[in-house]
Amino acid sequence: MTGGRGEGGELDDARIVGDALRAFAKAWRAVQLHLPNNPTRAHAIEQARFAFAAMWAVADPCELRIGESSLRWNDRVVYEDSERGTDGLPWILYRDGLRSLQLRSAFEHADLETLLHLLHEVRVGSADDDDLVTLLWIADLTHVTYRHVETDGLADLPMLSRDGGAGRDSRNTGQSATEAEFDAGRDDPPPTTIRVEDFESTLYFLDPPEITYLQAELALEYGDDHRLRVLRMLGDVVHAQTHVAVSQEIVPLFELLLVEWLALGDVDLAAEVAREAGVLAASPHLDDSVRAALRAVTARLSEPAVMGQLLQMLEESPRPVADAALDALFRTLLPSALAPMLAWLAVTSTSRARASVERASLRIAGEHTAVLVALLDTDDAHVQRRAVHLATMVTTPAAVPSLTRLLTHVDPQLRTDALKALGAVGTTTALQALERMIDDANRNVRMAAYRALLQARHSAAAGRLLAALRRKETRALDLSEKMALSEACGVLAGAAAIPAFDEILNARSFLGAREPTDLRACAARALGVIGTPAAVEVLKRAVEGKDVVVRTAVARALRGGV
Repeated sequence: MTGGRGEGGELDDARIVGDALRAFAKAWRAVQLHLPNNPTRAHAIEQARFAFAAMWAVADPCELRIGESSLRWNDRVVYEDSERGTDGLPWILYRDGLRSLQLRSAFEHADLETLLHLLHEVRVGSADDDDLVTLLWIADLTHVTYRHVETDGLADLPMLSRDGGAGRDSRNTGQSATEAEFDAGRDDPPPTTIRVEDFESTLYFLDPPEITYLQAELALEYGDDHRLRVLRMLGDVVHAQTHVAVSQEIVPLFELLLVEWLALGDVDLAAEVAREAGVLAASPHLDDSVRAALRAVTARLSEPAVMGQLLQMLEESPRPVADAALDALFRTLLPSALAPMLAWLAVTSTSRARASVERASLRIAGEHTAVLVALLDTDDAHVQRRAVHLATMVTTPAAVPSLTRLLTHVDPQLRTDALKALGAVGTTTALQALERMIDDANRNVRMAAYRALLQARHSAAAGRLLAALRRKETRALDLSEKMALSEACGVLAGAAAIPAFDEILNARSFLGAREPTDLRACAARALGVIGTPAAVEVLKRAVEGKDVVVRTAVARALRGGV
């Protein structure tokens, strides 16, 4: 019953109800903080019992309206907790859909501790645990009646506990929930009526960490490609399957997915297909026919015709493909893919995929040098030129015979590239092949030979270099080649080249003529590079010469040599 003794009496009654609820909240916090055998916890629960025993004189039953941060009795706020926010007692009740709570006498002895435990369980539980409404329904408290709304807000359904006064369960009788919870003469609308206040909520109903968590989960769900999950499941089925026929039926799906995803431009997914097929093909417990079929999936991608179409698609595709996805796809390629890759690199210079193709071709050439050597002897000029370029980076001695044969090719540029590759290999056989290129008919080839021999410090070529220096044809060479030849002779021949340089710098012909000015200047520069006392003496004899260019070159050489 409730007091109706005027305004002052109602305020006193509301204070008594509020005291009972505050004692209940303190007991709830004690349950959260202390173990069951703690005296503080037992004292707080006992104080709540005393407060409720005093409350029944003014409110029996006590029906509370639940808001987000307050509890109301007889349209008066008797308990408010806005400071704790989502940790407060009103919010815990309101969050799980409770809108009213009716407590009856003897609640403090029969159901108080049980309700405290349920609230504590809801407070510390995870999102996957039962909510408070479910726990109340399971507990079936005898002196508690509650009403809640569904969590989706589409319905306002009354949920009642057993009627302690009648000693029977109102849900098991013909009496409706409305009749069990509300008196017939009450002016309030029945609980099945949808009301605005039942859906009260604030705009920021979640804490920032909760919002961040939900956003992350949504991004993960919508960002996850379910096609990749399907591929993984197919692989798991093949790996765990004991019936060969079933595995043989699944394996063709890998090739189907590979072709389809490549056609759609999903290179990263195609790479996963090839990788998954390669991993499964290495499983020793699979049948030989299944492993062979799985290896054929990757081999299919490495076929020259298929690889050529893939590279053309990458070049023409308007959608850029990430380098990481291409690298993952190309890591699954077999050596047979090297030739079409080199052919594509020879004619393509602006494709965004070029860097990934170059890395893949270098990897394949380094791991399969026999394939690289075979491509050095191919009839395809584009593939051959790119193969020579790879041989310069791989530097395998196995390529020396093929590169040596290319030194007689009709294309001067290919001879130059082969010469550079031999210099990069740097073996004795490779450098011996380089020596012959000193006498090549093409100027660029000869210049490349000088530089390669000089870089390799191949002193065995000194004799051939000196012979080239003494030839009459040397006078007709351009200045840069004369300088390169003289420098190579000076570094590789050393003191043995001094007589030849002395003859060029200081000797006269029968009629008193000297060598061309530029050749004498190159000889002076080479003597400065040699820098021995004998070389310095040769330079001093030319100090007083009349040719200004030669005199300047001699002065510089002396400063360097001395």
